[in-house]
Amino acid sequence: MQKESGKRYCVYARVSTEEQAEKDLSIPFQLERCRYHAQGKGGEVVKEFVDAGESARTDKRPEFQKMIDAARNKEFDVILVHKFDRFARNDYDFVVYEKLLEDLGIVVESVSEPGDASTPAGYIGRRMMQVISTWYSKNLAIEVKKGMYKKVENGGWPKKAPFGYLNKHDKNSAWVEVDPERGPVVTQAFEAMATDGWTLSEWTEQAYALGYRSRNGLKIGKSAWGDIFHNRFYLGETWIKKGDVPIKGVHPPLVKEDIFTKVQEILRQHDKHKQRTHRHKYLLRGLVYSEDAGSPCWAETHIEKKASYYRSRAKSNGSNVFYNARDIEQQLPDYIHKVAITEEQRQEMRKELAKMFEDEAATNEELKQAEARLSKLEKMEKNLQQLAIEEEISFADFKEHRTRIESERARLNVTVDAIKQRQHLVKADFEIALDLATKLNFFYEKGGFDERRLLCEVIFKRINVKDGKIASVDLNAPFRLIASKASGSGTVVYGGR
Repeated sequence: MQKESGKRYCVYARVSTEEQAEKDLSIPFQLERCRYHAQGKGGEVVKEFVDAGESARTDKRPEFQKMIDAARNKEFDVILVHKFDRFARNDYDFVVYEKLLEDLGIVVESVSEPGDASTPAGYIGRRMMQVISTWYSKNLAIEVKKGMYKKVENGGWPKKAPFGYLNKHDKNSAWVEVDPERGPVVTQAFEAMATDGWTLSEWTEQAYALGYRSRNGLKIGKSAWGDIFHNRFYLGETWIKKGDVPIKGVHPPLVKEDIFTKVQEILRQHDKHKQRTHRHKYLLRGLVYSEDAGSPCWAETHIEKKASYYRSRAKSNGSNVFYNARDIEQQLPDYIHKVAITEEQRQEMRKELAKMFEDEAATNEELKQAEARLSKLEKMEKNLQQLAIEEEISFADFKEHRTRIESERARLNVTVDAIKQRQHLVKADFEIALDLATKLNFFYEKGGFDERRLLCEVIFKRINVKDGKIASVDLNAPFRLIASKASGSGTVVYGGR
């Protein structure tokens, strides 16, 4: 390890949950590795910042922001992390803060992922590591969602139990049971509402007078009673989020179907509030490109007309081009299906990709030249040692030449490692994309808006629209290759947008 005496190090450690903070990929482990690394390079750790239970998908981490403030005050020269994903898992945040620190003369180093980002090979290696980290983060979010759906399908409830029920769990599973104290309160409340037709305001006061209290022993407010009376969980149904089709759960219902239906009718009759205008959530914001006008599109809502559309930034024949948002988005599933592949296709593609990466590694001129030079340096060193033994050169000359050889060899080893690491990371990128492609239909059909939006960002680079129809799509790099296989071409090809 090359000594860099005199440098001031700042150590940053992070885990995403409090539970992880107490386990082995722990804060103490990260700190210990970073301190040892700094000591080995002859530097001094002058600052340490720790975010326990903070996600790296956002920069809104208290200790992280304190560290950035300290960096602006030039309190250290290097930020040291165990892995780069401890610093940030968001592409934008990583690049923005790395550039900010670079302008301040401060570098970010990783104990586990060494490399000099000032060199082309090191820069590409670091960017690829960040891409994989972002992929992992996004894929993990989707996998967690899938697990929650599976739990609900099996009758479980992965969230806090509604009023009237209690959360229960053991080492292997989690479920809900009727709260013996508050469960009967819910049943009685529905029956009273169905019988006497209270308004929500009237019932709130009546319930308080009857002694009905929240879990904390406080008055149950009007909005809370509204949520209770509209909650189909009390019918024995479960779901993940609003808008999902409810399915039959395994928890005991607290309300009969006819009573629940009658309460809904009473609440509708008492509802005097005006219907609110709901703004459309734009699934393809920032992705739509107008071929009619030759420009990207803005996402806009016309409240008075209750219209949501994508509007071209440029004009065609003197006017902007408008595309109905819902019409465009309803066409999207066809393009999702074209990218989706079966498990059999995935396995076949993995074999073809393995062959492709092997061929690429075998024909990589930069790698071949570096390895050839390393082999030559090894022979030169042996010859140099022989000359020294036979006293054909002085010890001073031997030492000078050996230093040059060692310096060049160290530089070449960094280059070789960076190239091989880059190849490995690109391969890992495709592995993740293949795994995602086998589950696209499930994720898109079962996911809510946030999940679908995430899929669109990951898969599509641009959605090209013409005459109110999706004319074509530009896919992000891994999915261009996957789509060629899914379309039935039978071969892996490059190209396309």
